[in-house]
Amino acid sequence: MADNKALNKEVETKEEKKVSAAESNNEIKETTGSSVEIYDEYDEEELEVTKKPKKKIKKKWIVLGIVALLVIFLVVRGVTASKNAVTMVETVDVAKGSIENILSVSGTVESAETKSYFADVAAPVEKLNVKVGDKVSNGDVLYTFNEKELTLAEKQAQLAIKQAKGTYNSSFSETGAADRKYAEGMNAQQINDRVDAITAEINALNDKITEKTNRMEKTLSDLNKTKLDLDQDGVLDGTEDDLDYNERRENDEQVALALNEAIADVNYAIAHDAEIKGWNDQITSLKEEQSHLASAKAAQLNGGQIQASKASLDTAQLTNGDTISKIQAAKEGVKADFNGVVTEVEVVEGATVAAGTKMVTLANLDDVQVSVQVSKTDLPKIAVGQKVDITINGKSYTGEIAQISGSATKNANGVAVVDTKIKVTNPDKEIILGVEANNKIHAEKADNTIVLPYEYVLTDAEGDYVFVLENGTAVRKAVKIGISTSTDAQIVEGLSENDKVITTNLDTLTDGMPVAVMEAKNE
Repeated sequence: MADNKALNKEVETKEEKKVSAAESNNEIKETTGSSVEIYDEYDEEELEVTKKPKKKIKKKWIVLGIVALLVIFLVVRGVTASKNAVTMVETVDVAKGSIENILSVSGTVESAETKSYFADVAAPVEKLNVKVGDKVSNGDVLYTFNEKELTLAEKQAQLAIKQAKGTYNSSFSETGAADRKYAEGMNAQQINDRVDAITAEINALNDKITEKTNRMEKTLSDLNKTKLDLDQDGVLDGTEDDLDYNERRENDEQVALALNEAIADVNYAIAHDAEIKGWNDQITSLKEEQSHLASAKAAQLNGGQIQASKASLDTAQLTNGDTISKIQAAKEGVKADFNGVVTEVEVVEGATVAAGTKMVTLANLDDVQVSVQVSKTDLPKIAVGQKVDITINGKSYTGEIAQISGSATKNANGVAVVDTKIKVTNPDKEIILGVEANNKIHAEKADNTIVLPYEYVLTDAEGDYVFVLENGTAVRKAVKIGISTSTDAQIVEGLSENDKVITTNLDTLTDGMPVAVMEAKNE
């Protein structure tokens, strides 16, 4: 303002000097109202053309010059003030700490082991104790076979071993001479034909035994079913005073008694049927004859044939010995080998199965895992052995990464993902297979390292950087980030402990800008 007043005063002084000069040149002033006209000795028209315009143009340029000087002065002063201004900032001291990257991902609970049970013997299924979805404990009986059929099969296997052994030993024992005499007059082919005929007879007798046994067991099953129906439906409507009711009740009791007697008879027949016993005796006799004939034939063998006979004995002992072991185990019922849940049942009670038939499948509840899919961006962060917090049906479990697939697949959205298995290290019977599990993977972790809130790290075309307070100025420092989370970043290069990182006005700072730290406000 003082500069403006000086300039105005200078203009007024110059105007006053011009007026005084005009008066000294014999000018005559005539004043009319507020306007002033000046006359001299020149013609009036000449005054209009020369004197008036000359005076007005000069005054206009003087004023414009003054205004321009004022504008330039103000701009220069503003720029100078801006350069000398200090930006107030806040800082935080760089310190070491810990940082951990935890990945949250959902997955499906599944068993890491499944086992299918196959029939080791050919026999009818006596009892099936499980259905799909049942949970079983280690040692629970899954199913049993008909014990009578198992016993019969065991005897046949024992006889097969006995026969093979006798065939071989007959060539070297004293009984071999008697066997040869038994087959006297028969050549090897005739002996073979007779042995084959005996085998056919034995098979026919076994078919009869099986057929009759099945008929009696079917009869027994029908009687038991009838009895069950009578037990369930035999209570009639009415009162004890009703004669018809009492008569029908008495009839039902008589029918029930008759059914019980019939059931007892059939059970006795199955165990002691004379015809079946006779057939079994015939089979025993035929096998004895077969054994004698085989011994007689062996007596006619040469050295090579004796070796072949020994091989047959070894095969019979191996095969039938294994069969006998399986039959003895099957008599106790097939048991679960672990705590699990039934996922498949392929048979029904009463069905006769062949050896090798698939029966039941169990999923192991002692070996449970969670199957998850990890995106390619998170893949570098995980590794086998990393700990995992697992939540299944609201219950917490512990786990660790057990397997990472070596190839990627695409999910429903077309995104490349990698199948990963998380082992549940403390499973229990409350776990339900097939449900969703929430998993928190403890991925990358670093201790005693520089950690900085991510909001203080800036990024441009040159990379990541922060502003650090040094000697009253903001200094740009390039940094290298290691582990990062949604809130924090590990600084592995670019900062040292106790550096003062600027935390405010980051969008206005430039490298080398003067700054000052704001004083903390007193609460």
